[in-house]
Amino acid sequence: MTGPSTADPAAAEAVFAQTELALLDALPVAGVVADVGPGSGSGTLRLAERAGRVYAVDNDEAMLALVRERAEQAGLGDRVRTVLHDLDDGPIPLPEPVSLIWSGACVHHALSWQDAVSGLAGLLSPGGLLALGEGGLPARCLPWDVGVGRPGLEARLDAAHNEWFTAWFESRPTAVREARGWPGLLRSAGLEQVTSRSVLLDLPAPLTETVREVVLAELAARVGRAQAYLAQDDRVAWNGLLDRASPVWLGNRDDVALLTARTIHMGQRRGGHG
Repeated sequence: MTGPSTADPAAAEAVFAQTELALLDALPVAGVVADVGPGSGSGTLRLAERAGRVYAVDNDEAMLALVRERAEQAGLGDRVRTVLHDLDDGPIPLPEPVSLIWSGACVHHALSWQDAVSGLAGLLSPGGLLALGEGGLPARCLPWDVGVGRPGLEARLDAAHNEWFTAWFESRPTAVREARGWPGLLRSAGLEQVTSRSVLLDLPAPLTETVREVVLAELAARVGRAQAYLAQDDRVAWNGLLDRASPVWLGNRDDVALLTARTIHMGQRRGGHG
């Protein structure tokens, strides 16, 4: 088994939120907006700095409580309102239309991606924008050959992690399989001017201690989820690489990096002037 992670969850969010915040900064934020699947609220706070009101929507009350706490600490509590709701339960009961909906890495958890996208699109005011942060590229952190196990260890982890996600998706009897990409789902929801763009997160080696701990924690989480789909020799290799007591612990290397990309897909409701 891999050793326990010592990465601070707030530090982890700060590292990976760089791409999300870069995407958010490019969006037209004004008036009333919504953040669906806000996590601990980094994006919500960024939106609240520019919007008059932000609805943070999640199916986990503990996460919403954290969003409220962070908003109060940032002096933005009067602009942030939380809504407890699961996308699989139908359209979000917002009390008013919104000019922008941001949802980062959330909609792919819905049983029907099309129903979820259509429900979100229906909450927009005329000319409003739906922006989905979904997809991108898996992180690349290690050399092709780390000297432990067979070369290509990280690429095989990606494949095993995909097998884990596929099994999770198929384990839900009512999940709807979609053969279209996110732009197609946005168009089917009646949205126009559909576009996509990506932001790169490139943190070359050597990493700071904080970022290195985040990277190792993320690798450990991916290995943990994909365990059942990894070959035995790969499991042994990862256990050594992620064990602080091991002579091959990744934390002792100076060539661990972080390279990844996040994609955003956007569509506008008819009736705007853009």
